[in-house]
Amino acid sequence: MPIGLIYALIGAVFLSMDVDYLRYTGYVFLSMPLWLSLAVVGAHYAVAAVYNFLASKVGGFEFEFTEIKD
Repeated sequence: MPIGLIYALIGAVFLSMDVDYLRYTGYVFLSMPLWLSLAVVGAHYAVAAVYNFLASKVGGFEFEFTEIKD
C-alpha cells in the first residue's frame, strides 16, 4: 500500500474525531500525498542537476550491459 494513501487514511480518521488539534493534524496528513510527490520531484531534479554537472566536467558516463543467458 502506498505511503501517501496510508497518510490520507490516517488523516480521514483524525478529521472524523471531534478534537481540534487532531482535526488540524488530519488536514496535514491529508495533504501528505501532495507534499511527498513534490519532495520526490525535487529530489529527482536535484539528482539530475548533479548528474548533468558531473557529466559536463567528466564527459559523461557510459553504461555497458551484457546479456546473461541462463
